[in-house]
Amino acid sequence: MPSDLLVLALAEMQFLTCREKIFLQNKLDNIAELAVLSIDDISVIVGRKIRSSWWTGKDCLLRAERNVRLLEAFGIQYTLYSDENYPSLVSEIYDPPFVLFYRGDMNVVREACISVVGTRKPSTKAIEATFSFAKDASGAGFTVISGLAFGIDAAAHKGALAGNGKTLAVLPCGLDGVAPVSHKFLAQAILERGGCLMSEYVPCTEAAKFRFPQRNRIIAALSPVTLIAEAPKNSGALITADFALEQGRDVYLHQAGFENPLCAQGMGLYKDDGAPVISSFEDFMNYRNVAPGTVYCKQDKQLYL
Repeated sequence: MPSDLLVLALAEMQFLTCREKIFLQNKLDNIAELAVLSIDDISVIVGRKIRSSWWTGKDCLLRAERNVRLLEAFGIQYTLYSDENYPSLVSEIYDPPFVLFYRGDMNVVREACISVVGTRKPSTKAIEATFSFAKDASGAGFTVISGLAFGIDAAAHKGALAGNGKTLAVLPCGLDGVAPVSHKFLAQAILERGGCLMSEYVPCTEAAKFRFPQRNRIIAALSPVTLIAEAPKNSGALITADFALEQGRDVYLHQAGFENPLCAQGMGLYKDDGAPVISSFEDFMNYRNVAPGTVYCKQDKQLYL
């Protein structure tokens, strides 16, 4: 319990980097030592000036105790950056999450993974194409990763479930809730079918607007490949594509997205930079099998880059 309390308190301190949280975790024995620190004390310890009106040490213990109860109530587990089961691809990114909370089976990230994202207001053709791609990918042993949002995200998760495979949803809120709330039944289906819900946020964290791009970097990080199904210019899905490229991942584009004039321009920027355009999972696999440095082994369902 004492170690849980300190971890949960540090996880909530979003004004600190992962490295700084690890430093504090190693320096402090328990949450009581953290609770007596002022923001100036923390600044001295981490070696930089921190400005935060949010921090009050006397409240951190109460919030951490509440969050321990919520972890137990909702069956939420967590893995620390320093733990062996922390997803290796996520550990490679700039300022990775100090802790990842999850419900369900996090081992699904150890299978071949592909992230599928797109607009919340997709065309009918893009929904059908995404569902079909995710169903085929899931059936071939891929874990389909997305963000549980309306539109393309939901189609990706539903397609993966239809393929009798696994899917993982990364949420922009605490795992005591679901965003959007109307997708609570989809989230439950993901868990019932052996999938996973994941978040870097402690319970009771709301899905504020700025947390969606933060969530998107994890969606990109969890997979060596991100597929953009359909996305207009300046959309969150293209932010995910940018994260994927920054992280050294591959970005693919679905042909269905280019048939929507509102999306062709934004997606075209990635096409111009060499992102492949595919029209099906079979097309994707054919491209991967001939791409330099890539081998797909169907026997153990792993993607080696």
